[in-house]
Amino acid sequence: MRPKGYTEAGNDVSDGMLRKWMFENAEQRDTYITELHNQIRALAGTPDHGTSFLGDMHRAWIDFKSSITDGDTAVLEECIRGEERAVEDYNKVLDELNMTTAIREVLLRQRRNIEDSLKSLRAIEETLAVAQ
Repeated sequence: MRPKGYTEAGNDVSDGMLRKWMFENAEQRDTYITELHNQIRALAGTPDHGTSFLGDMHRAWIDFKSSITDGDTAVLEECIRGEERAVEDYNKVLDELNMTTAIREVLLRQRRNIEDSLKSLRAIEETLAVAQ
């Protein structure tokens, strides 16, 4: 999920741990985008600054799902799914593209951090399940 998605989701949840996770990840992903844009510029490229249609649809789906179900649980499930997808996307890029060592190191670090973030999110999921 992009930073905007995490911020919007963070505003929609009531659980404090989940809200904190959302806002921290919004900042983290914003940093990731900046890092990747800097790498693209270093190679004389032009970064894409727009949002994707799929990202916009995912945010709309989270809003819809949280409005008809338990909001925190629905948002949590979608964030887990999104984090898993992000790891898959990083794996594809790392496996398929030929890139400089600097870019590979940035991507590997970002993927590792997303995997750690996913572990944190699953711990929140367990905590919320116990509380219910």
